[in-house]
Amino acid sequence: MLGVKHECEIGTEHHKIYFLPNRGLFRKACDTIHLLLMASDKHPSARKYLRSYVSIISERRHHLRNHRHIIHPLSIFRFYWEFIMIATIICLLISVPYQAAFRMNERSIYWTVFKNVLLFLCCVDIMFNFMSGYFDKTQQIVVMKPRKIIKEYLRRSFLLDLIGSLPTDVAFVTVWQEYVVARELASLTCGFRVFSLNSYVRNIAYAHNVPPTLYQMCSAIFWLIIALHWQISMYWIIPVVTTSLYLPKYPHYDTWLHSFNLWEESENQRHMYCILRAVPIFFSVDTVFSDTKPKTETDLTSLVIFQLAGGLLMWILIARVRQFHRTCNSSKLKYRDMMAYLNECMRHRQLPHQTRRRIAIYYEYYFVERYFRELEILSSLPVQMRQEINMQSCRKLVENVTFFKNLPLALLARIVAFLKLEIFLANDIIVSANQPGDCMYFISTGTVAIYTSTGREVCHLEDGAHFGEIVLVMPAQRRTAFVVAVETCELYRLDRIDFTRTIHPYPLLWDQIKKIAIERHERTMILASQ
Repeated sequence: MLGVKHECEIGTEHHKIYFLPNRGLFRKACDTIHLLLMASDKHPSARKYLRSYVSIISERRHHLRNHRHIIHPLSIFRFYWEFIMIATIICLLISVPYQAAFRMNERSIYWTVFKNVLLFLCCVDIMFNFMSGYFDKTQQIVVMKPRKIIKEYLRRSFLLDLIGSLPTDVAFVTVWQEYVVARELASLTCGFRVFSLNSYVRNIAYAHNVPPTLYQMCSAIFWLIIALHWQISMYWIIPVVTTSLYLPKYPHYDTWLHSFNLWEESENQRHMYCILRAVPIFFSVDTVFSDTKPKTETDLTSLVIFQLAGGLLMWILIARVRQFHRTCNSSKLKYRDMMAYLNECMRHRQLPHQTRRRIAIYYEYYFVERYFRELEILSSLPVQMRQEINMQSCRKLVENVTFFKNLPLALLARIVAFLKLEIFLANDIIVSANQPGDCMYFISTGTVAIYTSTGREVCHLEDGAHFGEIVLVMPAQRRTAFVVAVETCELYRLDRIDFTRTIHPYPLLWDQIKKIAIERHERTMILASQ
């Protein structure tokens, strides 16, 4: 498909007007905050879910009109807040167990403030989660109703987030110096935030199109490091906790700490010895510590638990990666194979770089990085089920296109059955003026620009519009205008022969379309003559 560079001559700033002009300073500040909370085309996942700029505009207006105080899941605020929470939870998971183990007697006011600031952000995150919509993948819609949001969050991870965000230091304010060990042990409840961390990282990875294999491998390595770090800290905490929950006391003489005289050693020495003991047990490797047999029941129990936990975690992560490749990733792997064949074909044909890039963009948009044989799948289904699938696939088109409203269901089903999906990239010429035509188009998502035969831009057509009907009701008439894609567009084509089969039996609908076609034809001819 040849392309032209579309330079817009029509102002589109009216799309971005959501608030009344000439408002006061306070109102403008509130409007700015509301813009940050609404769906944004700058969010990496916005086009994946909403598909076009017009859909994003529509989502913003719906949000502002019906759910003003809800945070949209595809908003810029939510996107950057998840980055903040990822950094916050990682800081907690790394610093808290180290402080609780190796700096138990040296807690400074700066660390206390820093830790409680992080926990305060976690509490704010819980509040934001109750105010944030979510994307329902089963229905492919953004849910913004407060009751559904609260119900979904309570069902999913609220309890774990609450336990992991508790400011446990508050419970020990009156006995701060007496219950040092219990205080540090209670601070480890922040570990329950690992579940929300995993969810946020997964969202960011999906938004930035991180390859699934890379994400799985990096995720496995990260969680192994975090688990090992906590195990290292627990090797010091457990002997101290079993000795006293008040002030830290010298552990029993038969613990492994006594074997290496670590109680009087420096903080770094303690940490290094715990690493040397934890790593081989975690990975079931024999080292010099294999000669140091556990002498207490607590030490023996902890060694068994940590070794089982390490082995179990390793096998779970390996099994997850393998299972992912066998099931969820199968369509993506087929897509990559197809793209590899396509790239080889394009290199063999010696296509220019720009053409290769446009073809790659087309396949990425059409398949969404997953390859499937749609025709084979549909052909194996009965007619009734194919009609249901077609109606569901064209649900958004049927809802948006004014042409389809108030049509009998039987007629609507027949029209939808004849529609053929076509995808045009930005600057593609969809229709050329003065050329014969045999079809009309319905815009599912995207924006197209209409030019007269003299090259003057007339207007934009967006989601729900249609064009090209002139040549269907006036067969001898050639195309009267150029139509160029402003952005990537999903269009549904209805050919003349199918149009005649479906519309002709309905005289009123035929007269309506003919009237629209004649009016457009006359308006275009007037503009072309100016």
